[in-house]
Amino acid sequence: MGDRELEVVVISPQMLRLFSSPVAYRLMRAFEKPSYVSRVAAETGSSKQLVGMHVKRLARAGLLKETGTVDFRGGHAKLYRSSAPAIATIFSRKAGRSRTKHVAMPEKLSKFLHPLVEKGSLNGLVVVGSPHPHGPFRAVATDGHYGFQLGLFLGRYVDEITDFAVRLDVDVKSEKLYTENLMLLGGPGTNIITSLVNKDLPINFMESNYWAGIVATKQTYTSEFAGIVAKTVNPFDSGKTVIVLAGLRAAGTKACVIALTRFWEKLLSNYDGQKTWAAVVEGLDLDGDGKIDSVEILEVS
Repeated sequence: MGDRELEVVVISPQMLRLFSSPVAYRLMRAFEKPSYVSRVAAETGSSKQLVGMHVKRLARAGLLKETGTVDFRGGHAKLYRSSAPAIATIFSRKAGRSRTKHVAMPEKLSKFLHPLVEKGSLNGLVVVGSPHPHGPFRAVATDGHYGFQLGLFLGRYVDEITDFAVRLDVDVKSEKLYTENLMLLGGPGTNIITSLVNKDLPINFMESNYWAGIVATKQTYTSEFAGIVAKTVNPFDSGKTVIVLAGLRAAGTKACVIALTRFWEKLLSNYDGQKTWAAVVEGLDLDGDGKIDSVEILEVS
């Protein structure tokens, strides 16, 4: 609309209503250059009465301005021009937003995630294994992307996050952030922070070979689809909590994420606020498409 500077910003619902008619939109384009009602009516194929009505409304709102007059059929016609080359609507970030927008968390789930998630806040870190060779086994984590599914789930109950909440295990170790509330994603072979707390879990991975099996009360589980969902006191700070979602392989970690995000009622059926608790889960492919879509709870401790 020419070289004019942006002068008009639409901020009120009343002004926005002016553009609910396609006629008003066409008029604003027609008045890009100074013009008068009769000419614009002819150009747009609208009646002079309709154009005149819209011109009055747009002028009152400050979207059209008078720029002079022109002789027309023995009289004078007012010239109008759009008052700005563009019109913008700015929505306040605070407008219409309640102070609390997170979904109320079911009591049992709330107990399990406490204090990592509390009153709409994430009070800790989600830790994933580095995708680069690292740790004593030079392992490469391939399950970090499951953290996105986990984030979608936790996001229902969190208003906002003030800091970057997802960290690589190597960064958590180097920055000594393992004294925080932690949610660890991935087994001890690929997540070195999981390896630091493995001995403190009520159900844990074989220390001699993290990929060999999960040692529980009833038996040792060796399926690549097996994993543990566990909660324990942070061994580096007794006032903090660690939650672990870890499998013998990436498929087992996926099963743990599915267990918590989709089948948490089944998973936590016997959980009642214990500070130390764990379950062995196994991923299932019920529809036969080669992908885990359900879980079985094998053992709870």
